[in-house]
Amino acid sequence: MSKKKSVSFFKGYSYSFEDNGRNIVIWCSSFSGLEKVFVDGTLVSSKRNISTQSSNKFHIGEDCYSTTLKVVSLFKGPFQCTLSKNGKDIKRQKLVIPSLKDNSGKLSHWFRLLFYLVFYVTLFLAFAVAKVYWHLPQESDIFFLFFLVVVAFIFLSYRIGKDGSKIEIIDEEIM
Repeated sequence: MSKKKSVSFFKGYSYSFEDNGRNIVIWCSSFSGLEKVFVDGTLVSSKRNISTQSSNKFHIGEDCYSTTLKVVSLFKGPFQCTLSKNGKDIKRQKLVIPSLKDNSGKLSHWFRLLFYLVFYVTLFLAFAVAKVYWHLPQESDIFFLFFLVVVAFIFLSYRIGKDGSKIEIIDEEIM
């Protein structure tokens, strides 16, 4: 089963599982690495993670559950979430990010990359001119680099927000 899912750089993304009438939701922040596990709306586990693989363990009655998050590629995905019960994997979902290429082919992809390249080179040249014109100190390079990272995050956030409705969560069968 595949579900369209809204994903946001600032609001994060989530996986949801059903087991024995229990609704288990795993929410992940794209920005801070925070992971939260909810069972029927109640927070049962929370932790911060900055690696490409993590797990959360929690108990519901006699059952011991765990969720394992695995990022295959930070830029292309997929982002996999596996739900285990009493040491056995029972369900898995994959967040699949659409390709940057449009249906029209590679040409539009190259135009987009060229646009970003020209944009960042223009910003860099504007900074270099401003630095010489206003006699800015050497330390201003760090602030400019920070500014470029913020601008890149804003573009990334816009891009994910624009394409976020195309991201799919795919249920996988576990044998």
